[in-house]
Amino acid sequence: MLERFVPTQAVEQVWQVDLSLLKGMGVRHILLDLDNTITPWRSTDVPVKTAEWIEQARQDFRVCIVSNTSKMKRLGTLRDRLGVECVGFAQKPWGTGRAVRRLGLAPAETILIGDQLLTDVFGAHLAGIRSILVRPVSPSEFFGTYILRAIERLLFRALKRRGMFARPW
Repeated sequence: MLERFVPTQAVEQVWQVDLSLLKGMGVRHILLDLDNTITPWRSTDVPVKTAEWIEQARQDFRVCIVSNTSKMKRLGTLRDRLGVECVGFAQKPWGTGRAVRRLGLAPAETILIGDQLLTDVFGAHLAGIRSILVRPVSPSEFFGTYILRAIERLLFRALKRRGMFARPW
């Protein structure tokens, strides 16, 4: 059961993901979580290095933001600014597979990058896609996320104790 919470890879920030490595893995589609992955919670501020990485990724990959947010205006702002597709109300983790199907993506060619084990990594596993875990970009989060983070800390300890995964940060 714990293997469902083990990401394919982990890096501190999105912009540290090696695009040539993804290409070599056969990845053609990159799904990005929004809050605390590419922006702070409730923000439209994308760090310069992350925006540059997304622009570079768009050259070789189909890039899409997949978020649980209900703030469609915010998603529209980011879609226009970054030139990527967006799926809101994704209902991760269980809705990750629906988003993959809705976008018409081949699971074997898709990877999800996010900051949470319980929504992003587990959702990717349920959808049959790979995942990359990143460190949250901000300590501010939705109230419900604080609860998930407490559970996540227990999962991190259990994974490390069993030698399955240890965060690099």
